[in-house]
Amino acid sequence: MDDRGTDGLGTTDGHLAHERSRPGRPQLFCLPHAGGSAAGFAPWRRRIAANARVHLVELPGRGTRWEEPPPDRLATLVADLASRIRAEADGPYVLYGHSFGALLAYELAHALRPSLGEPTALVVSGRNGPGVPHPAVPLHGLPKDRLIEQLRELDGVPLTLLDNPDLIDPFLPALRADARLAELYRRGRHPVLSCRIRALAGETDPLADPAGLHRWAEETTADCEVEIIPAGHMLTGHPAFWGWIRHTLSECTAPPYRADRHSVERFGRR
Repeated sequence: MDDRGTDGLGTTDGHLAHERSRPGRPQLFCLPHAGGSAAGFAPWRRRIAANARVHLVELPGRGTRWEEPPPDRLATLVADLASRIRAEADGPYVLYGHSFGALLAYELAHALRPSLGEPTALVVSGRNGPGVPHPAVPLHGLPKDRLIEQLRELDGVPLTLLDNPDLIDPFLPALRADARLAELYRRGRHPVLSCRIRALAGETDPLADPAGLHRWAEETTADCEVEIIPAGHMLTGHPAFWGWIRHTLSECTAPPYRADRHSVERFGRR
């Protein structure tokens, strides 16, 4: 397969040479939700171009890695993604992940620590802290009709697919594989990080809540801030999300300030 024009992360990146010519902004590596593809982050390159150089991290079994088998072991997946990020990193970097992607971002912060150092910030949404077990009915083993029902509640799949069940079939293996890893996840014996953490969730998100979000503060000796916006689980299209992500990137790439162990919760800041 011709891989010219890819960024080493398994994603088409025609802007890579241009991005590398402007090294002043930090790199932002984006991890998708369960079943998600890197393509969902493509508009970010335009929307937050002033804040970061956006890199789209593709997981096996979808998008440009469609022909690869979906992930079956978290350690293998993290090692694969870490190798791809190491090949692209050229300075300060930030990890962002939504839902399952939040867990991947957390694991990658530890996996990349020996070679790249910690990220400038770990930015997560739609997931309680890694020490909190998955709070909802597991999706990965549900029959197709019940799975679609649950996905509809999470607003995690386009209606065009949910309303045409046959069209969703090709996407289910990757979704089930990711969901299994997310739902069976248990925090390992990682040392505490020292980077800033920023966590966001929608106020009606069934997979995250303020108490669970505050558990991210356990994962760092730096400051951890929590915010809730008026949204559900899939919140990256909400206007308040864009205000939050831009503010977070600007704030977290500024010179560090004295950190503490407590987390700060702000409701409806924007």
